[in-house]
Amino acid sequence: MVYSSRIRAGIGAIKHCFDELSLCAQDARFSEHGNHATDVDAPLVLIACSGGRDSLALTALSVIVCASRGIRCGVVIVDHHLQPHSTEIANIAAKHCLQSGIDEKYVYIQSVNVEDSGEGEESAARNARYQAIIEVAKKQQAAAVLLAHTANDQAETVMMGLKDSAGLEAVAGMKAVTLRQNVLFARPLIKLSREDTTGICEDLGISWWDDPTNGDDISKNEELSENYPLRSRVRHTLMPYISRFFNANMVTLLSRGAEIARDDLDYINSQVDEASSQVMEFDKNAKTVRLKAEKLAQYHPSIRKRIIVRALSELGLRFSSSHISAVDELCTKWHGQKPFSLPNYYEATRLSRNIVIRLCKDSEHANCRYTR
Repeated sequence: MVYSSRIRAGIGAIKHCFDELSLCAQDARFSEHGNHATDVDAPLVLIACSGGRDSLALTALSVIVCASRGIRCGVVIVDHHLQPHSTEIANIAAKHCLQSGIDEKYVYIQSVNVEDSGEGEESAARNARYQAIIEVAKKQQAAAVLLAHTANDQAETVMMGLKDSAGLEAVAGMKAVTLRQNVLFARPLIKLSREDTTGICEDLGISWWDDPTNGDDISKNEELSENYPLRSRVRHTLMPYISRFFNANMVTLLSRGAEIARDDLDYINSQVDEASSQVMEFDKNAKTVRLKAEKLAQYHPSIRKRIIVRALSELGLRFSSSHISAVDELCTKWHGQKPFSLPNYYEATRLSRNIVIRLCKDSEHANCRYTR
C-alpha cells in the first residue's frame, strides 16, 4: 500500500515516540522485508481507544509501527455508561480495532461507573477512565499506554488552563510523556492536528464515531450552549473565534508555545528537585514539613515558591496563592510573625532558622481557629 503524506507523518510521529520510550525492534528479522510473527513475550503497547477519529487513527498507525518492531499492540476501550447505547458504541470501536489489525486477545473493554463527587461529570469520567486504563496496563504489564491527544487538544488545554490558573503551568499544556501511578503514558500525535487524524482515517477507509457532546453536528456559525462540556465549547466556538480575530491558526500557535513552555517548566522543576533536597525535610509520621529558611531565601522566587508548593502538597493540603505568599514571607520578610492558619487545621510558623508547617496543637479542641 502506498501511504499518503498524512499517514507517513503519523507513522513518523509514533516511531519517534517509540524511540523516546526505547521501544526498539525486538529482533534483527524485523528490519527485513516481509511479515514476521511477534513473540508472545514481546513488550505490549496499549492504546486508549474511544472509537473517535483521533484514537482510531492512532490505533491503525500503531499497528503498523508495532508490527515493524515486533511489539505487541492492544487497545483499552472504556464504557462509561453516560450515553444511550454506550455498550454498543464500545463494541463497534472494538470491531474497528480488529479491522485495523489488533489481535482479539489484546482488545480490553472496561465497564466503569462514573461517580461525581463534586468535581463535575466530565472530570469524574476522565478519572474513572484513567483508573480503568491503569488497571489493565498494570495487569497486562504494558510497556506504555498511548493517548490520542492532538495539537488541537493541546491548544484547548492551554486555553482552559488560562481560565483556572496562572504562571507557566497554565501555558505548558500536556506532557508528551508522563507517569501516572507507575504507568507510562505517551501522546505520539500531540504535534498532529485533528484535521490530520481525520484525513488519516479517510485515507485508510476507517469510519469513526463522533461523541455527540463534542457538538460536531452543530453548525460552525452557531455557538454551543453551556449544556455542552467546556472543552467542546472551547473547540467549537472559542478557538475558531480567536483564530479569526487574530487572523492566525491559534491551534498551531498555542500548541507550539506549549512545547516551548514545557521545556522551560521541565528545566525549572529539575532545579526545584535539586533545591528541595537541600532545604526541605518531610516527617511523614509527624505530618510535618521543615524548611531551612536562610537557605531557601537564597533561591530565585520562582524556585523558592515552587519548593513551598511541594511542601504544602506533601501534606495533602489544598492551598491558594495567598498561602504560598504567606509562607514565603516567613522566609524573606521575617519580623517575628505569629503562626498563621492553613487548611485542614495546619499552621505555618517560623522557629529560629526553620519554617515549620504542622498540625495546629489545638486542632482537636472546639476553640481551634484553624479551618478545614
